Amino acid sequence: MTNKKSASQLINEYEAKGTLSATDAQALRDAPTWSVAFADIAAYLGGSVVFVGLIWIVVALMQDLTQVVIDVVLFIVSGATAALAFWLSRKGGKKQTLSEFVTAFSATSFAIGVGLLLEIVNVEDDLILIIASSVALAIGVILIAQTAFVGTVIVVLATQPLMAGVISKFFADASVAPLIYVVSGSILLWFAQQKIGIRFLARGAGAGSVMFAAIAYSTQGNDVLIPAIALLIVGLLFAYGSKFHYLEVVIIGGLGVTTITGILAGKLSDSPLVQGLSIITAGLSIVFVSYTVAKKVKRIP
Repeated sequence: MTNKKSASQLINEYEAKGTLSATDAQALRDAPTWSVAFADIAAYLGGSVVFVGLIWIVVALMQDLTQVVIDVVLFIVSGATAALAFWLSRKGGKKQTLSEFVTAFSATSFAIGVGLLLEIVNVEDDLILIIASSVALAIGVILIAQTAFVGTVIVVLATQPLMAGVISKFFADASVAPLIYVVSGSILLWFAQQKIGIRFLARGAGAGSVMFAAIAYSTQGNDVLIPAIALLIVGLLFAYGSKFHYLEVVIIGGLGVTTITGILAGKLSDSPLVQGLSIITAGLSIVFVSYTVAKKVKRIP
C-alpha cells in the first residue's frame, strides 16, 4: 500500500513517539530537499563535453563520404564506444558516470546507423522512423537496469519519434491521432513508477505528452464532446499527480486543465464573462492544489 503521509508528518510522528530526538527531527526538517556534490556536477559536465566532442569528431570524419561508408563507420564507432563504455563502467567511481555518456553516444550511433541502412535500401520514410526509434527504445529498455540515467533518457527520447512515425504511417488523417501521444505519455508515466534512474524526467515527459495531445485533440471540430473528453484526460493526469505528490505532473496537468477549460467554455458560451470566470476558477483551483502538493514534496525521486 502506498504511504500517504508526507515526510514532515512522519518526522512529527516519530518525534512524538520518541523514536527521534527533537534535535534529530529538526535536523531532518532543515535538511535540503536534494543536493548534488560538486564532484558529481564536474563528472556530468565532463561527460557532456566528451559526448559533444565524440559527435564533432565523427561528423568531421564523415564529410565527403558515401552513405554506405558513413553507415559502416557509424556501426564501427558504435561498437568501439560500446566497448569503451563497458570498460569505463568496470572501473566504477566517476568513470561510471563518464561511461553513461559514452553509452548514449554508442546507442545514438547505432540507431542512426540502422536508419541510414534502411534509407540505403529504400525503405519508406515512416517505416525508417518507426524501426530506428524502436531500436533505440529497445536499447534504452535494456540499459535501464545497468545504468543510472542514460537508459531512462534514451527511452524518453525514443518514445515520441516512434509515436510520430506510427501516426504518420497509420493515423495521418484520423481525428484521434493526438490521442496516440496520450497512450505514449501514459506509458512513460507508468514507466516512471518502476525502479529507474531520474524518474522525474520520465514523469515530466509523459505528462507533457498527455497534456499537449489532449489540447490538440480538444481543438478538433466544433463538438463539445471532444473538449469534454480532453478535459477528462488532463483532469485524470492532474488527479494522478496530486495523489502521488508529483509536483511536475500537477503543474503540467493543471496547465492542461486551465487551457482546455477555456476551449470548452468558448464552445459552450459566447459570453466573455462566463469564459473568463471558468478559466479563473480552474486556475485558482490548480494554484491551491499545486501549493498543497508543493508543501508535501521533499525530494525529487
